[in-house]
Amino acid sequence: MSTKKNSKDPAMTIDTIERQQKYVAEQAKKGKGLGVVFADAFLRGMRDIGYKNPAWALCEQVDNAFQAGATTVALRFGYAADNKGQTKPDTIAICDNGNGMIPPMISFAVRWGGTDREGDRVGFGRYGYGLPSSAISMAKRYTVYSKTAGAEWHAVTVDIEELAEASGDIDKTEKLLEAREASPPVWVLKGKDALDLSKAKSGTVVVLEDLDRLRSTPGWIKSESLKTKLLQHFGVVYRHWMPPRHVIVDGDVTQVVDPLFLMEHGRHFDETPVKAERLETRTFEVETSRGTKGMVTIRASLLPPHFQAADLENFNPDDARGQKVNKRHAIMREYNGLLICRERRQIDCVTPPFTKFQNYDMNVKIEIDFDPELDEYFGITTAKQQISIVDEMWEKLKHGGKGGGDLIALVKSMRRKFDQLKDEFAAKAESASKEGQPRPSVLAMEESEKFKGKRPPPSPAQHNDAQKNLERAAQREAGKTGKPKEAALKELEEKTTKHRWEVCFDAIPEGPFYRPVRLGEQKQVILNTDHPFYAKIYNVRPEGRAALEVLLFVLAERELESDGDAETFYKAERQRWSERLRHALDHLVHDQALVDKASAVAEDLHANAQTAPSAN
Repeated sequence: MSTKKNSKDPAMTIDTIERQQKYVAEQAKKGKGLGVVFADAFLRGMRDIGYKNPAWALCEQVDNAFQAGATTVALRFGYAADNKGQTKPDTIAICDNGNGMIPPMISFAVRWGGTDREGDRVGFGRYGYGLPSSAISMAKRYTVYSKTAGAEWHAVTVDIEELAEASGDIDKTEKLLEAREASPPVWVLKGKDALDLSKAKSGTVVVLEDLDRLRSTPGWIKSESLKTKLLQHFGVVYRHWMPPRHVIVDGDVTQVVDPLFLMEHGRHFDETPVKAERLETRTFEVETSRGTKGMVTIRASLLPPHFQAADLENFNPDDARGQKVNKRHAIMREYNGLLICRERRQIDCVTPPFTKFQNYDMNVKIEIDFDPELDEYFGITTAKQQISIVDEMWEKLKHGGKGGGDLIALVKSMRRKFDQLKDEFAAKAESASKEGQPRPSVLAMEESEKFKGKRPPPSPAQHNDAQKNLERAAQREAGKTGKPKEAALKELEEKTTKHRWEVCFDAIPEGPFYRPVRLGEQKQVILNTDHPFYAKIYNVRPEGRAALEVLLFVLAERELESDGDAETFYKAERQRWSERLRHALDHLVHDQALVDKASAVAEDLHANAQTAPSAN
């Protein structure tokens, strides 16, 4: 079989004229009929093959173009002479500058199973159903025009009603599907985009001429809505293939849409200063039952809690009502699950059997790409829009080791990190909102100072530690604000002398649930947002936080005013308390309860997004 490798994508085999000629010769030996009966029931059934929407159907045409070596695919909307408003297209042309087809191959290509790529394990197509199935899912009449280098345009017109009438007559059917010399319509040849078919050495055009099914599909028939939906859909499905390839829709070039928001050239990558975080993932090899091998590659990103926020300054992850979302939100919500790609072309978004992806998980993004050699493990449908992963592959994907994807651990770690980021964000937002205003717990400690009794002053070592902490804080503040360190230090000294107590927040992996620190004259309690105490006790009810802070202030004061063996005792015990508390809280309050609460917040955010206008 004669094939040609694409130099830019070595895994992709491009159709060649020699390959078509060999296929045509083999079919000619079989005689007439070619195993396809154009019966009435068969044609009605194929019209209802079940594409999720017109975009998925049109992807079949784009697949064919890329498989034929096209660098540009242009979808053009055509309008009848009496269609003055041109709000709805009368015809749609899918044009490409690929290798084209020899005349007999055009006749085969419009039949189900008419492909020279039968059983192919590279590229997009395998069965030869894509062109006819996708075309008649939208139109009851279509024409395929094609030319190869040095040849003239030839065409085959498929009319469902004519074929149904001729289904019992093989000779008549063959006559209807015989290629004739014909050029594409003038409006197609003179398109207003970058693809100049009049100068193309070769190419293919599929013109959908009677859009009866598309006209009855709500939300898709108007030119503007059709264009908008196709641009986003193609941007997602072919994100790994563009550039160097291009897909043009009604004059506009499709931009890459990466649901993981890791591609810098993708739409909405720079929507706000908040960026996605790329995570380390796995690639592993799988051997098939045929003795061949294929690769599975996993890509993942974590989107911070305020990634979809339009108003970054006032965003509160614990209060979704009344908050506006940016343009990223719709993509995050639509592609919530495991994104499955075949040959880097997206096929489906699935929910794994080991966990349920909720609205809460929109910020957890995982992509799985597999080689076509592994089709038997991923259960890809003929229409290439759905995946049904077999149990054996799920086992490989779930678990770690040399031949596994370790997805269970990956999802758990991503959720845990997202919770940590959300808690840190909420803590910082709370601290910022109270800047300059003493917390109720601070006021309570200051008012109760007179009942404390006399305590010895800090030891020289404690005093030195307090001063070093103050200088470090001044250094950080100077680096953040650009102030001279001396000015920052003076401001901090005044602040810590005036307010002798403060609550701060920090993520301290494997650290105690709180940590007492002296900052000059100030005693601080640093709450560890990575410890379950923060999420399962402190952050559960806002009205109880002040009382918890007072409790921790009292404990921290006793520790900070201890010296020698007593100081060592408190440090050691605090760590032991924290470990015991971690395990007890994990048993008392299951993580799923927090997931359910966060999911409810996400539901509120989504409900609000339907009524509040998005940021432009």
